[in-house]
Amino acid sequence: MDFSLSEDQAAIAELATRIFRDQVDDAARVRHQDSFDRDLWQTLARSGLTGLGLSEANGGSGMGFVAQCLVAQAQGGVLAQIPLPETLLAGYALEQGGVTRGLDTVAAGETHLTLCLAPGLEREGDTLSGTLSLVPWAEGALYIVTRAGDSLVGFSVEEAELSMTAQRVSNGRPTALVRVNRAQAIDLGGCEQIAALRQRQEVMTAALQLGVASEALARTAAYTSERKQFGKPLAGFQAVAHRAADGYMDIEALRGVVDSAMWRIEEGLDATLQAGAARWWAAETSHRVAHTAQHLHGGIGADIEYPIHRFFLWSKQLEFDLGGAAHQLAAMGRHLASDPHSGITL
Repeated sequence: MDFSLSEDQAAIAELATRIFRDQVDDAARVRHQDSFDRDLWQTLARSGLTGLGLSEANGGSGMGFVAQCLVAQAQGGVLAQIPLPETLLAGYALEQGGVTRGLDTVAAGETHLTLCLAPGLEREGDTLSGTLSLVPWAEGALYIVTRAGDSLVGFSVEEAELSMTAQRVSNGRPTALVRVNRAQAIDLGGCEQIAALRQRQEVMTAALQLGVASEALARTAAYTSERKQFGKPLAGFQAVAHRAADGYMDIEALRGVVDSAMWRIEEGLDATLQAGAARWWAAETSHRVAHTAQHLHGGIGADIEYPIHRFFLWSKQLEFDLGGAAHQLAAMGRHLASDPHSGITL
């Protein structure tokens, strides 16, 4: 296996990083701490990043999963409040299911998609009903991709009979309780498609967490190098240096398992355990690095108005979005128990 980036992937990562860094500073994070940064969404659309994974027929560029995760990682580095991972993942599921209507408007930045694989909907024939909790970016979405029992389905938000109630989450991401009275089901697959999409969701979320943790630690390194105590920088104290070094090792370990999982998915291989490992490392890294960053900032780290606190909130939200570390280990254990040979991969 070769985890080296292709020229196209490296160019996409560089472009995404430049756009995010140019468009999202600490002031922008405050302005959009709990709202959709639509100006940024339009900028990304003009650069081809909102339709990165869509086919050229639907206005996209047809880039693979690795490139999509690299953009998600760049997003995490600036805490951009946009529905990018959800749009990329739902767009993949819709195209795989043969849906084309409206996807060109997603690539153009006129709308977005969202994804919620939690149970809650029931299906009777072609009709969906039920309740979905904690649906990210539900307001204004073109389609919601979800599950109904063993079926992967989508439905048009505009055409469905539903109501939305705003729900509050730690990092301010717009989220809703969606009560579906009646919606026309769009068939996108069965259990295999749900599992494949979940793998992608786990790995892309881990890539997003990698971006958050990397930037939090980088800011902490800069702060402790400048802040002085007893006449020398905080970074010069052994306890501070050791704590930061532990964070660096966590981040590099996470980078390795994310690379492995991305590579397997890009190659069309099953990545159940690799995606699970990436999510477990991401949950553990989010917890440890978030606390390290806040603690090494001292008293100012506890100030909820100080920028590092937003990295803490994002880290904790992402840690539990798909279930925490213990939940992920249990899922991997059940998989190994049902198929012991799955732990042997090349």
